[in-house]
Amino acid sequence: MHVIRIRAADFRNITFADVPLDAPRVFFVGDNGQGKTNLLEAIGLVSAFRSFRTSEISPLIRTGSTETRIRLDVQQDRESNSLEIRLAKGSRKALLNGTPIPSIAEHLGRFPSIIFCSDDLRLVRGSPTNRRRWLDAAIGGTDSRYLVALRDYTRALEGRNALLKTNEADEDSLRAFEKAMLPAAQLLIEARARVLPELAETLRQTCERAGFPNKGANLIYQPNVNEGALPSLWEKNRAVEKLTGTTLFGPHKDDFSILFQGEDAADYASEGQQRLLVLALCLGRLQRDAVRTPTPPVILADDVLGELDDTRRRAFWQEVGDSYQVIATGTTPPPSGSWLTYRVIDGTYQKD
Repeated sequence: MHVIRIRAADFRNITFADVPLDAPRVFFVGDNGQGKTNLLEAIGLVSAFRSFRTSEISPLIRTGSTETRIRLDVQQDRESNSLEIRLAKGSRKALLNGTPIPSIAEHLGRFPSIIFCSDDLRLVRGSPTNRRRWLDAAIGGTDSRYLVALRDYTRALEGRNALLKTNEADEDSLRAFEKAMLPAAQLLIEARARVLPELAETLRQTCERAGFPNKGANLIYQPNVNEGALPSLWEKNRAVEKLTGTTLFGPHKDDFSILFQGEDAADYASEGQQRLLVLALCLGRLQRDAVRTPTPPVILADDVLGELDDTRRRAFWQEVGDSYQVIATGTTPPPSGSWLTYRVIDGTYQKD
């Protein structure tokens, strides 16, 4: 896929932007807080139906506005399409060439993008929530069944937690939510257990090709609970959960560890090694996704190479290759090569 143009209205700090992107390499440069990441987020939001920064709609709508609209003009082979998403409080609407898209499942994977963002660099030492969010994006980007299951599980979980916080959390009502949660939870657990070893293999392959430190890199799934034990655990712990007001067991508590030399990378890898491991993990995801999508994904790289030396930067871009359109951001000018560059100042985009 190739993004030709983006238009955004009332998105984050952007009043209105109309930015041509018809180039293999596009770079947004500017100081922090000016809106570089916002445009990358908008592109990812339209292509994947989700933000890589938040699960809430309100932060996406510019202060004082009631709705945000984003439109991408894209090209695949010789076919051109227009994708649009409109967000308001409690409302999402997506259109393809002016026609409403009836379901997420029909849309996912058709216009793929992969985000490499600065938050990824905290995967090793960050919270389990960060790692789950990354893993959900890595699996859901090419598996609509997974993303639908994640949506269904999250909605039922939120309903169950809301009920637990009231005095109306009777057994029958809680059991009804559990019945809705169980098949989705089982699918999530099965997919995570299957995909993490695949990602671990592509991680090691990428380390070898890009000259990053492999040192026995591995990913180990840490499920909160075995899927077969969920029904009994939910039933046995209802009384405790009524006191805490939250669901204590399920895939929303899962985690995975990143190993280095057979040990937890958070404890045994240096900060520089951790950074390279995460970049290799993201590149490994790209390798895995590339064979699962009908068209090459657009690479959205949000200020991820700032602390790398020139050799490592060249290795990163060499691993990405020339098959993908890259749209990147940074506080300093782009690396050597031919880049369409925009200077970003307070939500405006001026071609350098």
